[in-house]
Amino acid sequence: MGRHSEIHELEREIARCEEELRILESKEHIIRRLQAEIADEVETPVKSYDVTLADGFRGALESNAEDMQSQIYSETRRAQDHTSEFLSEMARARERIREHIEKCQRRIDYLWAEIEAESRNNAM
Repeated sequence: MGRHSEIHELEREIARCEEELRILESKEHIIRRLQAEIADEVETPVKSYDVTLADGFRGALESNAEDMQSQIYSETRRAQDHTSEFLSEMARARERIREHIEKCQRRIDYLWAEIEAESRNNAM
């Protein structure tokens, strides 16, 4: 493959990677927003709701309600933790994509330097 062809291929690869980064960042933004909504609208209220204030709950019913509240909070917290792990994996993927883009750009720079050096040598 000639240098110009390789440069063209690398530029297409960079464009593809940049598009993948935009998509990944967009999806990450959505996931973070939803995660915050779950924390604000589900996790925090479930954790802080005091079932003992309800006069209708006594004895076993109150205990069952507390157990269910604890289970809901625990499962929500576990899902939130998994989401945080996934977001960390997405961040690592973004970093790998950026490194690949930089590698491609360095190769392009090298190829252009070779082309320019060859042109100078041919001009002499």
